[in-house]
Amino acid sequence: MTNIKNILTEIERKKNIKILYACETGSRAWGFPSPDSDYDIRFMYMHERDWYLSLGIRKDTVEIMDGDLDITGWDLKKSLVLLKKSNAPLIERFNSPITYFAVPGFKEAFKELVSEYYSPIAVFFHHYSLAKKFWEELKDKDEFKLKSYFYLVRSLLSCNWIIKDKTVVPMHIEGLMHYIDEAYKNRLRDLIALKATVGESYLHKKDDRLHEWIMGLVEYIETEKNDLPASNADMASLNAFFLKMLYAKADH
Repeated sequence: MTNIKNILTEIERKKNIKILYACETGSRAWGFPSPDSDYDIRFMYMHERDWYLSLGIRKDTVEIMDGDLDITGWDLKKSLVLLKKSNAPLIERFNSPITYFAVPGFKEAFKELVSEYYSPIAVFFHHYSLAKKFWEELKDKDEFKLKSYFYLVRSLLSCNWIIKDKTVVPMHIEGLMHYIDEAYKNRLRDLIALKATVGESYLHKKDDRLHEWIMGLVEYIETEKNDLPASNADMASLNAFFLKMLYAKADH
């Protein structure tokens, strides 16, 4: 983690930006890593105030691949615009169990915005589209990569959570399993323990009981996916937050 913090500090220096928050995403944060899993590092940053006053369109992302480090940063303005759309990957970052850096108070303030702009229907259909993709890929296979399997399971459990709870989806799979029977939790935990010992190329044979449970979950989600609530919040709170951040930084 110290090495990751040093890399983030170097990115700040080279890009002349201020990192506001950085965390882990992907399988390590979701709770089912393999020994050879990459580190998926995501961060939010901002520029000096005058940078935002340019008439031209300016690059609002930072993307770096460095060995097993997959690093992506989104500018504050870009992130706030995405939050208005209830962007699922952005929202989940603020529930990551692995935080590399956070400006004091920033994570808490941003999570308040998340609660205001969270749209269950938008986040549901993000996970629903992923579930459909991985289900089509795996449903007829007798063996498969555990990585793809857990992507399917996580997407389905996220849909199930939103149908039952309507609140922000837990990032870690242990939280997502709250609404399923203990027997299936234990079978999934066994697979998670196995995944932690094998490479991502490992092929696992289908568990018929889990497969039947997944088929039932797919059918349940299909029948319950309508009439989910949306967020009707306007841009006011986002604009206020953006200006507050800009002027706070300019005053220092």
